[in-house]
Amino acid sequence: MKLMALLLLVVASYGASAQCSAPTGLSTTGITATAALASWAPVSGATSYNVDYKPAGYTFWINIANATTSLQWSLYGMQPSTFYEWRVSANCTSGTSTYTQTNFTTQATGSCSAPGGLYASNIASTTATLNWGAVNGALVYTVQYKPASSGSWIVATSGTYGLSVNLYSLSANTLYDWRVYTNCSLTESSGYSYGQFTSSGSTPTPPPSPCPGPFDVSTNGTFSGAASINVNTDVKGTIAPQYDIDHYKFTINSVGTIKVWLTTLPGNYDLAVLNSSGTQIGISQNKGSRSESISLSVVAGDYYAKVYPRASANSATSCYTLRVQTVTATGAKATSANVTATVAKENVNPNVTLNLFPNPAGDQLTVLVEGVDKKTEIKVYNLMGKLVMQQQSVNALTQLNISKLSSGFYVVKVNDGKQIRTAKFIKQ
Repeated sequence: MKLMALLLLVVASYGASAQCSAPTGLSTTGITATAALASWAPVSGATSYNVDYKPAGYTFWINIANATTSLQWSLYGMQPSTFYEWRVSANCTSGTSTYTQTNFTTQATGSCSAPGGLYASNIASTTATLNWGAVNGALVYTVQYKPASSGSWIVATSGTYGLSVNLYSLSANTLYDWRVYTNCSLTESSGYSYGQFTSSGSTPTPPPSPCPGPFDVSTNGTFSGAASINVNTDVKGTIAPQYDIDHYKFTINSVGTIKVWLTTLPGNYDLAVLNSSGTQIGISQNKGSRSESISLSVVAGDYYAKVYPRASANSATSCYTLRVQTVTATGAKATSANVTATVAKENVNPNVTLNLFPNPAGDQLTVLVEGVDKKTEIKVYNLMGKLVMQQQSVNALTQLNISKLSSGFYVVKVNDGKQIRTAKFIKQ
């Protein structure tokens, strides 16, 4: 009898010790008017975690992370000055724990602060580095610059996690203005902080460039009729007549990074970069006549820059300036205009946009598709072209759990049944 009681005590003790403990150490940081970061301590034996949140007083919880292996999760799309609750449970081989719950209040609208501590470093005749201080609750930062005498800003980066950005192709001995603002969420941003610097050296007066230039040819309305251009060289072109689209082919000889610029815009023009198979790998769609820029990590091969109008923007007399700037990659010199094909102009819907954030990403990636009002198919490919993830969505904003992906570059393709939008991200 005593032996049986002892066995029952051992079994009961083992069952108690094998239970999955609820997470502890909950904290909410980076709180803004519409976003926050939920964090918790690891649970011994846990394989993953589940996260829910809701406005206080609501009956139903909103599940935002199911079986994530991360110890933190970003909360987006909240209302300003609102009391919220969130909770987390642990998944173990023995089952799922109970929830641990906490709460927080979002800040008021306008609480997203502009960066401070602006300064320029490594200033040379054609390059410089812009630096700024961190902002609590920042999602990403947007940086723009221009010659002080110019009225048009150039986008240096529209979504960096870092606290600095490098500028290239500057004019020597020139005073530059630059500004930076904080994006605290999809809908919340700060005002600008401003800085100035002067590049070193002297710049000879360049000869005037023809408008349009020799590469804006009659057949470059399509991918196959693109004219070959040189990298690190300004290319002049026009969007005319209405709904014109221009393609330019360029060749990269080595693995590295490039930056494609579209400046001196007379209207609302957009910029895209395609790979050799015609798949879009980068896009910039600023509003109005703001300059466009795309930064990419590329391998050796042929690529295409596409310039196209938003709505009916066009001008037969004022040229845009396209420039493919190599940063760490090297480019090949064009040998011919490559203008043998004559095909019809391409139809595009410029109102459909695809944005990925954060980028680089940790265990979660948010996919924002604007301009589509029906079900979309989201596919993720590695750089070898292998499909590694697939998900359908009926919402403009979709969160992907990418915790099981290896570190590296990936391509997201979103298909609404009529067209495909493509963007690249880095998994940390």
